Amino acid sequence: MNIKKIFINSENIILEKKSGQWLQFLTENDFDFQTIQQINMSDESPVIMDKSGNKFSIDFVNDKVNYTKKKSSIKTELISKALGGGKFGLNILDLSAGLGIDAVFLAQLGYSVIALERNPLIYLALNEALQQKPELNLSFIFSDALTYLKSQSINTDVIYFDPMFPEKAKSALPRQEMVFFRSLVGHDADAAEVLDFALKIKSVKRVVVKRPIKAPALMRPMSSIEGKLIRFDLYRGVRI
Repeated sequence: MNIKKIFINSENIILEKKSGQWLQFLTENDFDFQTIQQINMSDESPVIMDKSGNKFSIDFVNDKVNYTKKKSSIKTELISKALGGGKFGLNILDLSAGLGIDAVFLAQLGYSVIALERNPLIYLALNEALQQKPELNLSFIFSDALTYLKSQSINTDVIYFDPMFPEKAKSALPRQEMVFFRSLVGHDADAAEVLDFALKIKSVKRVVVKRPIKAPALMRPMSSIEGKLIRFDLYRGVRI
């Protein structure tokens, strides 16, 4: 398998260099190319396609549905209310970036967000998209949640966690594309362990877990805030 042929860059010198950087990073981090048909670097945002023809890209500017949401204020948005509306502080550690939708939204609301992504290809796509929005107080780190929590001195106000498992009531991608995306990022089988470890970090003022409305809690929460399709389970910083 000639991995270099996966990258489409229209023989543009700049894009060829970027393709080489992506290939090096993916190879160094043991990425499995078996399901990837091509990565088109010549589009405005890299388009990733699997061997079944399913494809997706992460585009913070042109994807208006996912990244240009209506927002009122840090005090009134449901996700922000779950995080404390700023009363615990504005520094958020997002343990599972995924497509970066919540991380971007929180940064737009005024939070300072560090978001972790454990899949090297998704991480590269997120960082590429972030270059379109340099004004956001947002950064992505390549790491799985447990490794990061165990190896770092955590300095954040609130931990936010949106595990992939179980299947979500509403997805940001069409069904087949979401199947492809899920195959890349996995099912967060370690979600309960991640939450347990996050709750051991005493300096964190609140831990928030996003769940489909009918999904079981990873661990009994102190309280929950519910929307129509999702809920936020709250741990710490909650009056019972």
